[in-house]
Amino acid sequence: MSPLDEAIIANDALPQHQRRTNQAIADEYGTSEAAVRRHRKALKRRSEQRQRGEDAYFGVPTEAITARGKTVRLADGSYEKITWKPGAAEQAEAKRLAYDDIAPLLAEKPTPAADHPRKGTYVVVISDMQIGKTDVRGGTKETVKAVRSAIARISRNAAAYDEVILVDCGDSTENFTNTVSQAQTCDMGLVEQIRTAQGVLADAVHQLAQACPSVTYVAVPSNHCQVRTGIGRSNRANIAADDYGLLIQSNIQMAVEGRPGYEGVSFAAPAPRLESLTVRAQDGTTMGVTHGHAAGSKGRVADWFRGQAFGCVAGMQDARVLLHGHWHSFSIQTVGDSRQIICAPTIDPGSSWFQNASGEASKPALLTFELGGGASSDWRLWS
Repeated sequence: MSPLDEAIIANDALPQHQRRTNQAIADEYGTSEAAVRRHRKALKRRSEQRQRGEDAYFGVPTEAITARGKTVRLADGSYEKITWKPGAAEQAEAKRLAYDDIAPLLAEKPTPAADHPRKGTYVVVISDMQIGKTDVRGGTKETVKAVRSAIARISRNAAAYDEVILVDCGDSTENFTNTVSQAQTCDMGLVEQIRTAQGVLADAVHQLAQACPSVTYVAVPSNHCQVRTGIGRSNRANIAADDYGLLIQSNIQMAVEGRPGYEGVSFAAPAPRLESLTVRAQDGTTMGVTHGHAAGSKGRVADWFRGQAFGCVAGMQDARVLLHGHWHSFSIQTVGDSRQIICAPTIDPGSSWFQNASGEASKPALLTFELGGGASSDWRLWS
């Protein structure tokens, strides 16, 4: 705060008959009467913003500010330069509420039956839920109902396997900062999106842990879940690990650690600056997992896969199967030396934009398949 600002505040705190005029203050500080009026107006605006819980200069939630710098004078007065982390307030609130939200879902101790033969590795894929989105097939209520119904049936199937790999293939929340229109098409705020998505995923972990003695929960960063400084993909706030989907996975991991019955549940995510990873099936078959948006288009995923393999990124050179989401419709193709690329379907409420442009609509579903013998097989869509 400048000396002029301090003088204005001190003057305005005096009884009316003792206050100096703007011109008297201006003369003392070697400025104009108009400058004093501008400073007083700016001080009033900052006070109102503080009352709303926003930073006085940038309209940023005060709890998101991580550091403050020196005062810099501008034409209309001085302002305080700050360093802040976008999404910090939302993440802090979601993390604060996470345990209370998740704990009841995990209260019942999972006890997988051990009296029947089991086989291999079963992959369960939840992709592009985009919790908070509303469109042609409804909104969050319909999405949550569809996922929970599918997981209940999938869990019965999972009881036949030695291990389950549960994959959150990205875009678990809709967010507000991918496009301008999202502010008008969401049915809940960002914190509620995070809480709802983590409730759905925690329930999936619980049900699968009841069915199978070994569950690996995999999550990858994605475009809808990126923490951003503004609207659009060029405004990512930080490294790939700043992602609401990875936050949800971390919250669930903290909730199950040390909880009886969850000893067989493990977690896997990319290194902080990477957007993909590889996981191994029981027999050693390696599968790469990524959201898919980094490829640029669905037709370029094979080239992206090839580049990652040649660059030995995240172990992709060993992957016999690449699993991704992002393009919302199920497909499988074979490339190179019989490697497979699987695009997972979405379970979201649909896209009226795509339907109006193309006349097509993807079938909402979760995907399951077996992984082993250097390939995937027995693909099934659950809707």
